[in-house]
Amino acid sequence: MDPVTITVTARVAAGGYLLRLGYRWIKPRAEVRRTELGQQGLSERIRSLPPGSRLTEQSADREVDITVGSSHPAVGNQEV
Repeated sequence: MDPVTITVTARVAAGGYLLRLGYRWIKPRAEVRRTELGQQGLSERIRSLPPGSRLTEQSADREVDITVGSSHPAVGNQEV
């Protein structure tokens, strides 16, 4: 085989490997960042509500039901 062909093939293989490695590194970090932003937005919405208000949100991956400033215990999926 021609040395140029071998060099090009090795570089393409190494580039593909580095791209896959980068994807595996970036994807979980992006997921964590999306979760942080979602929780930050939820916290900001809760802070803007007066005491006694109720916030209910539902999406494909979560359901939130919060009563602001209530002395009632929370009800739902909670570990004891």
